Amino acid sequence: MIALRDARPIDAEGIARVQVAGWRHAYSGFMPADFIAARDLAVRTREWRERLAAPAPGTIGLLADKAGQVVGIASGGPPLGDETIMEGDIKGFSAQVYGLYIEPGLIGQGIGRRLLGNLAGRLARAGHANLVLWAFERNPFRRFYDRIGGRVIARGVWNVDQVSLNEIAYGWADIRVLIQACVQGVKTE
Repeated sequence: MIALRDARPIDAEGIARVQVAGWRHAYSGFMPADFIAARDLAVRTREWRERLAAPAPGTIGLLADKAGQVVGIASGGPPLGDETIMEGDIKGFSAQVYGLYIEPGLIGQGIGRRLLGNLAGRLARAGHANLVLWAFERNPFRRFYDRIGGRVIARGVWNVDQVSLNEIAYGWADIRVLIQACVQGVKTE
């Protein structure tokens, strides 16, 4: 049984563990190894503890809990604007998914879809009518967003610590379409 619930500061280490495992699993084929290593469990735990202790206004952090263990995370809120947009536009989108990570051994079991649908529902209830998320272009799991109706609306570059990675912005002009796709588990038009 997997339960979804709000993330709390006490969950910081479990959240960090899932995020670190997710980065290693999904990004090691294209992201520099030293860049990934610099974002280890201790660093991520500290970041999550700080973020959850004093959340930015309008942000939501959710997790999937299986027998007391964090097995998935999703977070979102107002757009961050930390990408350099090269093509397209995300103006007019009021909500952004900041991250979605699932314990690698549990990918494909619907946890990500449940977390994303729940996050989108919470953002919709907070007044957001649409949603955008950025995925690394070389992320082998980004096709998930295509399957649930995401439309490529922009391309950009994420620049951090002398590393530049191409990204793709997926948008849902109507957040209800994303919520429905997550409930049904299939792409909707």
